[in-house]
Amino acid sequence: VDVPIIAAGGICDGLSMAGAFAMGAEGVQMGTRMLSCSDSPVHDNWKQAVVAAKETDTVFLNQASRPALRALRTERTEKLLPLGAFNAMEHFAGVQQLYFGGDMEAAIPLSGQVVGRIDAVKSAADIVQETMSGFYKAMHDLASRYPA
Repeated sequence: VDVPIIAAGGICDGLSMAGAFAMGAEGVQMGTRMLSCSDSPVHDNWKQAVVAAKETDTVFLNQASRPALRALRTERTEKLLPLGAFNAMEHFAGVQQLYFGGDMEAAIPLSGQVVGRIDAVKSAADIVQETMSGFYKAMHDLASRYPA
């Protein structure tokens, strides 16, 4: 294609960024990672839930409809899981209470499986620095392993 490709989903560090670039991306978006950074206005309850979560602590909702959603496992999302299809917008009415009030049951807390790889709340600057360092290390390691 003639436009830059920005990869999203499953990216939280330099290694996953390198993987995205290996598949042709020219940039990455780290949703869950940045949602849980110290600079994010998201309530600390959500950030701490991300840090505490394992990969298996997310659910894939609304699989039989659109939009399909990946979210943290909560009482609300557990009840939605067996439905297969539902009007997702109805479950975002309390999004402000979730984002800013910390009520994890007020709406669907969208988060990717990368929660299992996020072990601390860090500043956005630290995340970017660590991601870029990890990216360059991964690229260097690949170049030394597979010289041109």
